[in-house]
Amino acid sequence: MNKLVANINDKNHKLLIMTVYAPSVLNEHWYSLQKHFIEKNTLIPYDFKIITNNVNSSIFEDEEVFVVNKMNIGHPAAIEQMLEHMRGQNSYDSYLILDSDAFPVRPGWHDILDQQMKRFKKNIASPIRYENLDVFPHPCFVYMNKEGLNNPKVNFNYNKVKNLMGDMIDEVGGAMTEVIDDVLPLLRSNRINLHPMAAAIYHHLFYHHAAGSRGFDFRVIKEYNYCSHWINADTHEKYGRQLFDALIQDPDNFIDKLMHGL
Repeated sequence: MNKLVANINDKNHKLLIMTVYAPSVLNEHWYSLQKHFIEKNTLIPYDFKIITNNVNSSIFEDEEVFVVNKMNIGHPAAIEQMLEHMRGQNSYDSYLILDSDAFPVRPGWHDILDQQMKRFKKNIASPIRYENLDVFPHPCFVYMNKEGLNNPKVNFNYNKVKNLMGDMIDEVGGAMTEVIDDVLPLLRSNRINLHPMAAAIYHHLFYHHAAGSRGFDFRVIKEYNYCSHWINADTHEKYGRQLFDALIQDPDNFIDKLMHGL
């Protein structure tokens, strides 16, 4: 157990991290990876809490499980549970929402975001996945200060929004276009790109595997075949398992190569 992790009411803790797990045979691996990278790279006191959606909670440490949903209520509803709880906590300075397959990859990531959010007068930081032709913040990770968290327009329900192709799509995070001016956009920054969407490094601060607990398919490939000159839409799923195997075989080295090209 990280010595920095303690009771959720400890007022010395500056950061609350919450994540949601959906049914997947890979959850134990994602939990191990997430814990490893959070503990390695988060240098301020924090609390870590988990919401499970129809998942065997015994794989997690008991004190970390905050909500056990007996049914899979869906990603947006679980994020709403997080937001509701976070808004009731006044002892923290900042808040981080994570997908189960996302985690910070640079020591002191929080200080970098705090400084940049102050510099650019932003209260939220989240990836804009232009590589998926999106124009809205994606909830694979969302970092907020108190002002950003308490903005009543912050929500990650499905909402129709126009993408970079000019098409209307119904997507988690679409409603966040209403607060886009308050968001520090975190863009993909891989030195080495092994896949158009998966194994992504954002702003050299976070990793998101993408499709870590679901089928390995993406709109930009399956619907648009936008990457046909690089990835065959009919066979690209094989890369999903290959990327995951490479990650779990040597996580630190895998991330380092993506970030630095070594």
